[in-house]
Amino acid sequence: MRSRVVRKGVASTLCAVGIAVSACTNGVGGDGDGSSSGSKEVVAAAQERVDAMSVEQPPIEVAPLPGAVEKGLTYGFITCPLPVCRTVTDASVKAAEALGWESKQVETEMTPEGYVAAWDQLLQDPPDVIAFIPFAPDTIVEKQLAKAADLGIPVVSIAPAGDRPSKDGPVSASYNGYPELRESGALMGDVIVADGGSGSNTVFVWDPALSAIWNPIKDGFEEQIKKAGDKPQVLEVSASGIGTALPGQVVSYLQAHPEIKYVAFALADMTVGVPEALQTADLADTVKITSRAPQAANLANVKKGTEWTTIGEEIESNGWRVVDGLARLSLGATPDDQWFEPGGWHQVFTGDNVTQTDESPVTPGSPDVFLAAWNVS
Repeated sequence: MRSRVVRKGVASTLCAVGIAVSACTNGVGGDGDGSSSGSKEVVAAAQERVDAMSVEQPPIEVAPLPGAVEKGLTYGFITCPLPVCRTVTDASVKAAEALGWESKQVETEMTPEGYVAAWDQLLQDPPDVIAFIPFAPDTIVEKQLAKAADLGIPVVSIAPAGDRPSKDGPVSASYNGYPELRESGALMGDVIVADGGSGSNTVFVWDPALSAIWNPIKDGFEEQIKKAGDKPQVLEVSASGIGTALPGQVVSYLQAHPEIKYVAFALADMTVGVPEALQTADLADTVKITSRAPQAANLANVKKGTEWTTIGEEIESNGWRVVDGLARLSLGATPDDQWFEPGGWHQVFTGDNVTQTDESPVTPGSPDVFLAAWNVS
């Protein structure tokens, strides 16, 4: 008989402010076209934030589990086909294995119908704990979440689609959620403002079909950019065009809007093929690319200068965080501020401080802090 758990509420440094531009050729600050209408104070504040977030950040902290976790539980995970989803998924499977759990994955098609079908498939043989990457707001799977709650299955989410978790459930914690995504968007805005950019020469690229998930990124980005004057332009694309139609759409937009000097992508996966397309269109030397949640290829591009900056955030370690949260819920713990909706780790990466290009950025302390908190090796 499958055991059932009881749910009780589920770098190096960039150039310092004031150092000559010639010393910062691969970094951020002062080498824009000088068209920013923002005040010197706004630019200085952005530069201060960028400098602080460009050095190696301290390791994350994870409190010890309140007890021994039952082995042999089945961990169910609803994931998506994007590369960033695969990175999180693979990490969470490793985390589950460390606790002695079995994993059951279902990959959803990025449509409402496919998303509901993925939930139905997972719940045909219900796992003991569930994590999910939503395609749509939780209302679309309200019945499935209610079923999980009725069965006493702890549930947590990753990159929630506009929903905030509730300590009373049915989604008792979230990771890579509102606080983390908004901060990533704000840091993308900061690097542009610190470089002399403003809304008048910046475009934000996103897929509006994912707006429920990505709104915090856009909100944080626009808030920082508008401090320098004007709201940024927005280019709407489809994530299904990554590496195919999307690079051409970006080039076409830039050719029609020659005033654009900065292109900010809501997700680093969306940059696939864009640097090459800019090179072919003779735009590589006039446009700077920034993004968030980079993969190894993005770090390599930043290192060689075909992408300008990228904002590192917890990707693999969020896979460990979801399993940590589920482990705590399986022990009857009530979510606290440390693991209910964490703001997560961030770092600004430029050509000056990328030290490895073999994998996505590694969150300081992960996964060792989780293994220590779980008392496993």
